[in-house]
Amino acid sequence: MKQRLKIIAFAGLVIASDLAAAQTKLIRANEMSSDQLSEIFKKNSQGTTVEFRQGDEIPISFSAEGDLLETSKPGVSYLRVKKNFWIKMFNNDVVLSLDGSNFKPLSQIVTGSFSAGASAGQSGIPVNAIELTLKALLK
Repeated sequence: MKQRLKIIAFAGLVIASDLAAAQTKLIRANEMSSDQLSEIFKKNSQGTTVEFRQGDEIPISFSAEGDLLETSKPGVSYLRVKKNFWIKMFNNDVVLSLDGSNFKPLSQIVTGSFSAGASAGQSGIPVNAIELTLKALLK
C-alpha cells in the first residue's frame, strides 16, 4: 500500500511539473523565429521566456527611413552574449533575470547609454562611418 501511494505521489509530481512547464514556454534567443518574437510582444504573452546564453550571437539590423535620411544598404550585425540572462514580458514591461528564475524590471538590473559619433582613418580624410554605440552595464 505504501509503495502504491509513493508511485501515485510521484506520478502527481511529474504531471504537475509537466503542466507548469507547459504554461511557461522557453525559447532560445538564437533559435527564435519572427513569429515567436511577434508573439512575445503581444499583450497576453506572459508565459514565454527568452534565454540568452553566453557565447550566443544574435543578429540585429539597423534601418533608417524618412524625409531626411534612409538606409541605402541595410545589413546585419551581431551581438555576442557575454553572460547568461533571460527576458520575458510581465504586465507589458520587459523583465530580466540573471539566474532564470528571479525576474526584475530591466531598469533595476541594467544601466547604460547610447552615443553617436563619426570615425575617420586619418586626419583630413572624410568620415568613413557613423558610429552608434549602445552600452549596457549591470548595476
